[in-house]
Amino acid sequence: MLAALLLAALGAADLVRRPGGRTHVLEVPFLTALAVFVLGAAALGFGREGIWVAVPAMAVVVAWLSAQTAARLYGLITGAAAVAAALLFGQHVPRHEPPIEPWYDSLEIPALQSVPLDAAVLGLAVVVFLVQSANVVVRAVLRKAGPAVLEEEQELQGGRILGPIERVFIFAMALAGQYAAVAAVMAAKGVLRFPEISRDAAGGSRAEYVLVGSFVSWALAFAAVPLF
Repeated sequence: MLAALLLAALGAADLVRRPGGRTHVLEVPFLTALAVFVLGAAALGFGREGIWVAVPAMAVVVAWLSAQTAARLYGLITGAAAVAAALLFGQHVPRHEPPIEPWYDSLEIPALQSVPLDAAVLGLAVVVFLVQSANVVVRAVLRKAGPAVLEEEQELQGGRILGPIERVFIFAMALAGQYAAVAAVMAAKGVLRFPEISRDAAGGSRAEYVLVGSFVSWALAFAAVPLF
């Protein structure tokens, strides 16, 4: 659950972050992440001990936001290492009966009747992370591939919109075991991008942008599935 809270905090911070701007502590993205983590911890039954885990968790948020400003892939890798350290720190944090559980059990949604509260919270957190934070990872990898590849993002801006939708759909379908639907989405992506790739320049940067961006995006969606 601490992993879910941290993913949700990072995702919420990126959703309200000003693109390209430097984010400091006590600004909206950081405060949003702090509110999501602390309120979520309280609702899920973590006492004062769980609230204290917010300290290393917010250090992860600061590292994550700072890495985006620095535009360095190694900064995001450092942030991922900090995530692992924060989760290890909070692994043995005691947890009480979640105050939100009676409300969750009272929901008359058939699809949720067989889904435990922990799995539902983790699924929601993963979706929040995949919407915008995953774009940060994809862009960092594209930047590492070279400036010519990253420049294609200005020409093919639809990826910023299609990418999150594609990731959430692939994650949901893979979680449900509908891999035929996943394959159909991947095939449709190839058909959609083929005309643009066919007009690629001699350097092949447009094809590289589509391939690298797509594979990293899909990998992020699939990486969350083993958590369930």
